[in-house]
Amino acid sequence: MDPQKRSQIVILTLIGLPAAVAIAAPLIPQGQEVRRNLYPDRAACERDYSPQHCQQGTGSAYSGFHGPYYYTNRAAPQAGSDPGPGRIAAPKAVEISTRGGFGAFGRAMHAAS
Repeated sequence: MDPQKRSQIVILTLIGLPAAVAIAAPLIPQGQEVRRNLYPDRAACERDYSPQHCQQGTGSAYSGFHGPYYYTNRAAPQAGSDPGPGRIAAPKAVEISTRGGFGAFGRAMHAAS
């Protein structure tokens, strides 16, 4: 291959790749932020939710109980079918995740409330 053509390919790649990413980024679907309340014991969880909604934490980060996921944006159409943030909303902490988005992956992180 001619060295001049090779240089042009490298230059076009260096210009084209960032441009393609900048154009495609807004087209990638974003997920909806969801939360779930974390409680120190089952009784505290059941003050906010029914017993079937309260589950024992299985991860090493939190060993208490947690309620179900609910959409942070209460105006979202999907929020009508979830149980909401609870009746008294006094959890020990809140877990924040993203539901949906590219590849339907969810990212989770723990945030103290």
